[in-house]
Amino acid sequence: MKLIKILVALMATMAVAPSQVKAAPDPDFHIYLCIGQSNMEGNASVEPLDRQNVPERFKVMATSNFSNPARRIGEWYVAVPPLVRENTGLTPMDYFGRTMVGNLPENVKVGVVPVAIGGCRIEHLDKDFDPATLDKEADWFRNYMKEYDNRPYARLIECAKKAQQEGVIKGILLHQGESNNGDAQWCAKVKKVYDDILSDLGLEPGSIPLLAGEVVASSEGGVCGGMNAIIRQLPKTLPAAKVVTSANLAQKGDGLHFTAHAYRVLGCRYATEMLATMGITDPDVSYSEDIPFVPVPEPSEGDYVLDFKYFSPKIWADGSFDEATGKFQAGQWGFGGWEFDTPLDLSGYKYLVAELKEDDKDNAELRVFDTASYWEKSYEGKFNGGKLIVAELHGMMKNLETGIVALNTSEIYRIGFWGHGKNPIHIKHVYATNKNPYDISGIQETPDQPEHDGCVYDLMGCKVAESVATAELSPGLYVAGGKKFIVKH
Repeated sequence: MKLIKILVALMATMAVAPSQVKAAPDPDFHIYLCIGQSNMEGNASVEPLDRQNVPERFKVMATSNFSNPARRIGEWYVAVPPLVRENTGLTPMDYFGRTMVGNLPENVKVGVVPVAIGGCRIEHLDKDFDPATLDKEADWFRNYMKEYDNRPYARLIECAKKAQQEGVIKGILLHQGESNNGDAQWCAKVKKVYDDILSDLGLEPGSIPLLAGEVVASSEGGVCGGMNAIIRQLPKTLPAAKVVTSANLAQKGDGLHFTAHAYRVLGCRYATEMLATMGITDPDVSYSEDIPFVPVPEPSEGDYVLDFKYFSPKIWADGSFDEATGKFQAGQWGFGGWEFDTPLDLSGYKYLVAELKEDDKDNAELRVFDTASYWEKSYEGKFNGGKLIVAELHGMMKNLETGIVALNTSEIYRIGFWGHGKNPIHIKHVYATNKNPYDISGIQETPDQPEHDGCVYDLMGCKVAESVATAELSPGLYVAGGKKFIVKH
């Protein structure tokens, strides 16, 4: 009888065993751990082109919970930005991943596992960081750290171990240094973080590369550019490290953070260095280093255009507005724009376009409110010294104390411009549209047989050259012979 029971138990075990066996990690799923501070977190606005044509083979593992789009810690998603946390921006990871999958066999997937905190020191990413010391930090920084339960290293390892169940960790991307500017011990501190990661993940010491990106260069106005001399010494302390140059990459005016164009280029440079470790030395990059196309959008039929005659310059602080020229002089830390007694429904539109006539010199922001009170949180889009914001209405977020939530675009109470009040803001137009201004499909790169006099005009109708053949044109859109064409560089 006892023998029969043993045989029955053995047969039951054999019956269920196959379903309980976990699949081995896929060697063709390449995983990269991405750590750092604000430039890895993403500090430039995600533009419509950054959400287009993201390869299905490029994945991101959520290391914090998102509400829109819905993401959960430890789960994989197609790597549509933002990648790090809700309401963060474009990062080097975005175009790193695109370039990697573009140069690897079609059976290979690439996944990134990001843990990055704006303003963090390398010590905050260390295994031995003491969360009790956060009492001395600013409220905004503590809020960032809360996303990782105040232990970013532990969250990284937790998610990395889960990633190892499905793929193989191939490298680490690091962008950090501004908060350790001038720290002579930085290289040793990075090596400790690297060694601890490999040890805790069961990887052989020195077995995977670490790519460290330079901060904004001094020649580009970087306030921490001197740190690059220290970053370049990292391979001497950590032989597995390689340095990714930031040469000729512009910053957005604060001396610390790259422009969106520079993030894309930097991501391609990370990928180029990583591919070189695989023997791929002449890769196709997914984004050109040429100065990017900047559209000059104009509203068209069906768009909702905000009329200057209803612009109020005194919604907050005592400002002034010239309806004829669009010149808005904000009061000190003031706000002016359009207010609606009955909420405006923009849910039927895809984009909100705000364009200035001149580059912003007042640290201006485009703000959109879905509540009646001016003191409630709003969507905040920064011009960053430029003159164009193309915001995706269905991607607008506002940062509440309880978390980041989507803006209700069916009930808009207020749209306008916040400024310091030191310099005027020259507004060209603000309008809602379903046409993506960055979509250049159907536009020729050079005009075919221009008709009439062959003169070249800009989109304002001003003649800029006598003919296409003799024109020396800046990047942008032009018209010749009744046809639009684009000059990329």
